[in-house]
Amino acid sequence: MPETPSTYQTLFRGTLNVSVVLIGLASGVAQLVEIPTRIGQWALTAISLACLLYFVVRLWQLAFVVRIRDLKESLQGTTTQLALQQAGHQHYLDAIQRISDREKPLWSETLEVLVTIGADDDSDLIVEKRVTTPEPLVTNRTMRPIVPTDTDALARLDGISFKTLRPVGGSITVLPLEQARLLRVWLIFDPAMTTPTEWQVEYQPRGLWRPLRERGWDQLIWEDRLPTASGTPSAFTRFQVTFSFPDSDQPPSVKERQGYGRMSEPERDVRGRWEVVWRDEKPAGRRYVWDLTQAVGGS
Repeated sequence: MPETPSTYQTLFRGTLNVSVVLIGLASGVAQLVEIPTRIGQWALTAISLACLLYFVVRLWQLAFVVRIRDLKESLQGTTTQLALQQAGHQHYLDAIQRISDREKPLWSETLEVLVTIGADDDSDLIVEKRVTTPEPLVTNRTMRPIVPTDTDALARLDGISFKTLRPVGGSITVLPLEQARLLRVWLIFDPAMTTPTEWQVEYQPRGLWRPLRERGWDQLIWEDRLPTASGTPSAFTRFQVTFSFPDSDQPPSVKERQGYGRMSEPERDVRGRWEVVWRDEKPAGRRYVWDLTQAVGGS
C-alpha cells in the first residue's frame, strides 16, 4: 500500500508544479509573440524568483503552523500532567490536615498577640509570640494566620509576607496547606522542641482593618484549640492580645463580647498610638469575639 505523502512533500510538489507551469507558460508566450531574447530572459528570471519566493513563504507558513500545532499538543500534555500532579499534591495536603485535626496538642504555651491597626492597608500587622512547652516532644503543628475574609481574594503566604523567628535552638520551615479565602500553614521545627521554646510569627494581612478605618467599627474572632491530650480544655496557659490603634483625638474601644478576660483602659504609647491590652490568665478553650471601635479618619 503506497504511503500517504507528508504535508511538506505535498507543498514541495505543488509549488514545483506551479513553478514549472508558470515557466512553461512564460516560455510559450514569449515564443508566440516573438519577445526579444534578453527581455524573455529577464521575464523568466523574474518568474523564477517569484516562484522561489512563493515557495519559501509557503514553506515558512507551513513550518509556523506545524510548530504552533506541536506547541499546542505539548501544552495540552503538560497541562494534563500538571493537573494530575496537583491532584496528587492536594491528596497529601488533605491527609496532613486530617491528621492535624485528629491530634490533640502535645504541648502547653503562652501566647501574646500584637494586633496593629494601621493608618492604611499596608501597615496592618500581626505578631504572635509564643513560648511552647513540649509534652514531651513537638516536631510540627498547623496554624491559621488572621487574614481578611470580606473579599474573594486568594490568601497566599507571599501575599501577607509571612515570617517566622526562633531566636534560639533551630529553625522553622513553613509550608502552605490551604490557600483560598482562608489560609492554613504547616510549621516544621528543626530540631524538634524538647524544652520550653520561644518563637514567633509575623505577617501583614493587608486590608484586614479597612472596614474599621472606613466605618469606625469591626470585630476580631479567635477560636481556641480543642482539648489537649492531658485533658485540659486549652493548650494556652496564658493568652494576651495587645491592640494598637493609630493616633487620634478620640480614644478607641475594645470589648470582648462574652466578658472573657480582663481589658485595660486605652493608653498612649511612646509613639503616640493608642494601646488596649486584653488578657486571659486562665484560657479554657473558648471562642473569643472582640468588638473594636475607633474614630473614622483619625479625627
